[in-house]
Amino acid sequence: MSPPTRTLQRLERLLTMVPWLLEHPGVELAEVARRFGGDRAEVARDLDMLGYCGLPGYGGGDLIEASVVGDRVVVRMADFFRRPLRLSLREAVTLLLAGRALLSVGLAGSKPLAGAVDKLEGALGVHPGVAVDLSAPGDEHLPLLWRAVEERRVLHLVYRSASKGETTERDVEPWEVAGAGGAWYLRAWCRGVQAPRDFRLDRIRTVHPTGERVADGARPPAGPPAYRPGPDDTTVVLDLRPDAWWLAEWLRVDHVDGRDDIRRVTLRARELEGIARLVLRLGAAATVVAPAALSSLVRDRARETLALYGDDRSA
Repeated sequence: MSPPTRTLQRLERLLTMVPWLLEHPGVELAEVARRFGGDRAEVARDLDMLGYCGLPGYGGGDLIEASVVGDRVVVRMADFFRRPLRLSLREAVTLLLAGRALLSVGLAGSKPLAGAVDKLEGALGVHPGVAVDLSAPGDEHLPLLWRAVEERRVLHLVYRSASKGETTERDVEPWEVAGAGGAWYLRAWCRGVQAPRDFRLDRIRTVHPTGERVADGARPPAGPPAYRPGPDDTTVVLDLRPDAWWLAEWLRVDHVDGRDDIRRVTLRARELEGIARLVLRLGAAATVVAPAALSSLVRDRARETLALYGDDRSA
């Protein structure tokens, strides 16, 4: 799994720190840093941020007071952290479904999570017969991939590329399994192209370990799995009508120029094949401005599609 971001780590530290500080008034700053991670300066910044947190209203008496006197930490005006958590029915059911969902996609062995789900079911009077199934194509690879990441084992993939529209075989050095945009990805160093690549699990046809192990080395690029333009990628310019404006948010684009009912989008692509199929899918809502090679490719794919239906316009 991908490591948490610094923002998430900081939020987790704040949420767990406040109840503990309420139970240990006057604790030394060094002890807080030791217990919750980070150095003294980071913890001091976290405590300063608490002054902007509190209950809705956010006026006098609503915000948390956190102070460091000498080397000792005191937190006041945060008694709502001591109150037992009272969930609405909707919140409780949402939490229960989220817990079951996590148990169904790889955390079945988590005893704390399973115990929390059992307690929620008991409190709600829910029968275990209600289930959440978030399985998707490619999930069957998860146990093998997680083990390969942990043991640093080289994998051999048969992979269907969406951008090229072809199936290839390649050896990869796995870094991590990460989720993004509702899909699982294997992030790895691809020996075939000698570059980092993110492989969507539902496009992996087969995968097996080669028996080779690699030493710790390079790490995956920062951030979630995503296309990252390279120096040799092709610049693409498309004119989009309103029905296709969502494309500018769905793809990584360099520039959007709004002109009345047409938006001109500039982006880069490693392969034109995937962009051509996307343009065909959009139909009249998208027009290729550049490059000429993409326009030719779109026409070729359109003729091939029409030919499948015996359309004379394919001639």
